Amino acid sequence: MEPDLPQGAGYAIIIGLGLFFALLMNLITWIQNKYTKTHSDNVDEFTTSSRNVPFGLICCGIVSSWTWSLTLLQSATESYTLGICGSYYYGIGGLAQVSVFSAIAAKVKANANLVTTFPEMGYFRFGTAGHLAFMWCALVCNSMVSACILIGGSAVVNAVTGVDFYASIWLISFVCAIYVFFGGLRATFIADAIHTFILLIFIMIFAYTVYTGDDSKIGSPKRMVELLTERAETLPVEGNYHGSYLTFRSKNGVIYAIQTVILGFGLVNCDQAYWSRAIASRSKTISSSYFCAACCWFIIPVTMGLTLGLGARALSLNDDFPSLSDAEISAGLSAVAAAGYVLGKAGSTLIVLMVFLSVTSSYSGELIASSTLMSYDVYKKYIKPDAKPHQVVNSARISVFLWFIYSAALTCVLHRIGISLGWLFNFLGVATASGVFPIALTFLWKDLNTFGAVGGSVGGMFLALIVWLVTCKTLQGEISVDNLATTYVAFAGNAAAIILGGVIAIVSGLIWPANFDFDKTRNRTVLSEHLEDHENKSSNEINISKEQAGKTDVHEIDQDIGSDTADTLDELPQKQILDFDVLDSQYKRYIIATFVLLVTFTFVIPIAIGSPPYIFSTGFLTLWVVIMYIWLFGSFSFVIIYPLVEARTALWRIAKLLVGSD
Repeated sequence: MEPDLPQGAGYAIIIGLGLFFALLMNLITWIQNKYTKTHSDNVDEFTTSSRNVPFGLICCGIVSSWTWSLTLLQSATESYTLGICGSYYYGIGGLAQVSVFSAIAAKVKANANLVTTFPEMGYFRFGTAGHLAFMWCALVCNSMVSACILIGGSAVVNAVTGVDFYASIWLISFVCAIYVFFGGLRATFIADAIHTFILLIFIMIFAYTVYTGDDSKIGSPKRMVELLTERAETLPVEGNYHGSYLTFRSKNGVIYAIQTVILGFGLVNCDQAYWSRAIASRSKTISSSYFCAACCWFIIPVTMGLTLGLGARALSLNDDFPSLSDAEISAGLSAVAAAGYVLGKAGSTLIVLMVFLSVTSSYSGELIASSTLMSYDVYKKYIKPDAKPHQVVNSARISVFLWFIYSAALTCVLHRIGISLGWLFNFLGVATASGVFPIALTFLWKDLNTFGAVGGSVGGMFLALIVWLVTCKTLQGEISVDNLATTYVAFAGNAAAIILGGVIAIVSGLIWPANFDFDKTRNRTVLSEHLEDHENKSSNEINISKEQAGKTDVHEIDQDIGSDTADTLDELPQKQILDFDVLDSQYKRYIIATFVLLVTFTFVIPIAIGSPPYIFSTGFLTLWVVIMYIWLFGSFSFVIIYPLVEARTALWRIAKLLVGSD
């Protein structure tokens, strides 16, 4: 592909827009510190937003953090290569794990309400061995996710503007580090809301343009069907019914669906960024926010595939459409090519801005998550066990820049040796899926033992790597970078990781049940370890009357009784009275809701339209497109409009304070 925009435009977007958001986030952080009870220098505020983020903002944060490079680019690539089922199956992966996490999140609040990281829980249950095993899983996952984000974003900036690939890696990661350094997790939530607003508007523009725009560049579902039918005659999809791009009867599509579900579970369970949002949420709404976020997010990759993915494949019939090499397709540039073709330079600008915003939003979440791991689980645990909370938050700020340097350097190395976004996508499950059962069961199952947790997470990972390599050698004849990313090789590694990790964890727990008492992990935080005067600090105890005891959100109680302890920078997370009936009810309700959701979208819909020898007609594709439009507007309402309505009282109060009004 030849760049549509000058290099100056690329640098202006990265540096100009990046610094704008950095200044904006720091301004918001200053307002927060001056006019609210929360302060970004408080360790619990910096790393967990004081565990008091409401439904709307959590929902928006989850959608934003999961809308990363792969969501926008790989989903379109899958529709470009597999047809209409590609982006749907990509979406199933995210829908499955985030909705399942809605139930797990309730147990996090019930059984480990004051932990800040999931390795911290590993330490409380399994000692140093469990802590180090989970730390390994977390750091591997965050490394791979950070690399995916930066590789995808830099590939788009380089392709559209010609900005040097390595320069864009360092510049994008640097501007993110600036506003995370000052604002902490709450700054990323606010950035998420702004980024997601713009991103959804841009996606709507592309959806509208592809299906209602210029007839010469698709313009309708009817024309899309005609072009894809003609394309299938000359370049059919291997394994699809009649080689069609408009069928769910796809052999490779089914394999891909299983792989993306496995990969998705590995990412959510091993990525501290997702645990951070669960820990930051209010207890009353923790499950509903994750479940709604899963539903709102699902339509984003589906839309990218339905518009720019299929659009790129249909428009490839035109002689003037950019010719894409295998490497460019693997880098996720089919969506970029389609955007530039249907809207010209405006489309190229929109796609660069969209990817840049998704990258900065998701990467900022990785920065705060990784810095939290390094400050809590490395600095506090092993380097300075007697560190005070303000020292921990200082180490977290330093760790933001340490992770920025490390992840940018890692991304440069991976790009240098030929690792693309598509390759990383196939590898993610191999590297992370072994931790799915051990980590989740640590919060859910009292009988999980140390051998199961450590052997399942770390041992499962290394066994999966062996299976991956052996399969590659057996099926492909030799082990090479390209061969390791082929469909069946990647599938074998992904499946081995989740199966072996689960078998080791569950079987060992059934044979030697630990019978762990979760009372040992409730109201416990690593911050209080080695602080001898912790129990004597009355500021960390809350006397709650019978009337107040019904409230599950300790911060609402704190506001009611007029406590000013949030101004104390060395304040530890406050002990809480947990309403187990509410949390248990959430857990049960969302187990059922998730089961119904996943059965419907993972089995009922694909089987209903994939089992018969059916190719989408114009009428059925039109229905599909109409549902896409309605769902997009619904998601916009949930993740953008509702958070503003929810925060209207606080925003109005702050606005009056800013203008000096009582």
